[in-house]
Amino acid sequence: MSQMAGTELTRQAIFLVEAGKTRPSMRTLELIASRTGKSLQSFLLNNPLPGGPRAADARVGELQTLCLQQRFDDAIALGLPMLEHTMAPRFEALVRHYVGQALVRSNRPDEGLEHLRRAQALLEKDPDPWLAVECADWEACALYLKEDSHALMVAENALSLCRATEPRLPGTEARILEHIATIHVKNHTYDRAVAFYEEALEAAGSMRDLPRMGRTYHGLSIAYQERGELSRAIEYTYKALALYSLEHDTALIANGENELGLLLTRLGQMERAGDAFRAAIAHLDEAGTTRGKSHVLLSLGALQVKIGKFNDGIQIAKEAIDLAKLQGEVHAQTTGHVLLGQLYERKNRHQLADKEFANALRLLKKEGLNDRLAETHASYAELLEARGDHKGASRHWKDAAKLALGTQAVKATPARAV
Repeated sequence: MSQMAGTELTRQAIFLVEAGKTRPSMRTLELIASRTGKSLQSFLLNNPLPGGPRAADARVGELQTLCLQQRFDDAIALGLPMLEHTMAPRFEALVRHYVGQALVRSNRPDEGLEHLRRAQALLEKDPDPWLAVECADWEACALYLKEDSHALMVAENALSLCRATEPRLPGTEARILEHIATIHVKNHTYDRAVAFYEEALEAAGSMRDLPRMGRTYHGLSIAYQERGELSRAIEYTYKALALYSLEHDTALIANGENELGLLLTRLGQMERAGDAFRAAIAHLDEAGTTRGKSHVLLSLGALQVKIGKFNDGIQIAKEAIDLAKLQGEVHAQTTGHVLLGQLYERKNRHQLADKEFANALRLLKKEGLNDRLAETHASYAELLEARGDHKGASRHWKDAAKLALGTQAVKATPARAV
């Protein structure tokens, strides 16, 4: 397998092809053909019959290829009509897995969840351990996009399934570990995020998935920044941006630029930070996606607080909240309410500030996000203390401490986009 893989592929990829767990892309077929001394045509189906099993088999292979090539709209267009016909449970689960994955990668998590959960139900009748792992991981990704508090539990279950299945596949394990770490970043549990990111890098070993490594470095940058280790955070941010640029992924570049802007803000380089945030918004527009744009707007809005442009900040925060509501991004929505509350407080519009913090606290309590709920209580307590409302501040400090009891100590931090 090592000789067959060479430097272009991994032993894991060759194993999956050989075991029938995955279908190779045309480029992979070309490499296998050259190393086995066979023609490319000898690996392709000859004159598949319309509607027959070989034709259906070929269509699944095409679905996988489209997902690997990130042609998700094409994968959805091919896969959905296939599901209109009766098929064997194992085959239907495979199709739903690829359709679900394509929908999640297209920022359509609700639709993706429907197919991924149906695939897992089908696999109970005709088990395939590795396909079950993949479906569970993509379900966790869909829940993460929805900012659903169950994402972590589902991702941890995917990791348990992965580690219980033989042979162990380091690339899959590394990907799931990276997803768990990213969820911890979203939940502001940064020490655990660092541990999982470092475990992901260790699990990957010599395997080099550049976009995933970029996301891992990006996540480490966020976590180290929150731990106050700015020099390490900057180092990891530039590593992430370099890898994103190599892949020409504008959406990921935008994420990296947002993080760079946050770092530059903390270093007091406000003009450069604003340029980074605006570049991130431009890249998201170029990519044709609004997913994540609310977070960048919140970063730009927080910058307006620091440079004293409160009216501009209020407009940006409102835009971010509206966009977060539209996308169902609960974390961004609550962060927006906190930011808007802080902006109103700077304008001495105390009633509006109180209303925004109440909105944020209500949403966080509803979602059961206790870590962030404690942080928000602490932020509100600081605001009330500065206003002179010591009785109100005391109440919120007590609420924050109660929520933090048994976990990590409360640390009041400014609202930030993740």
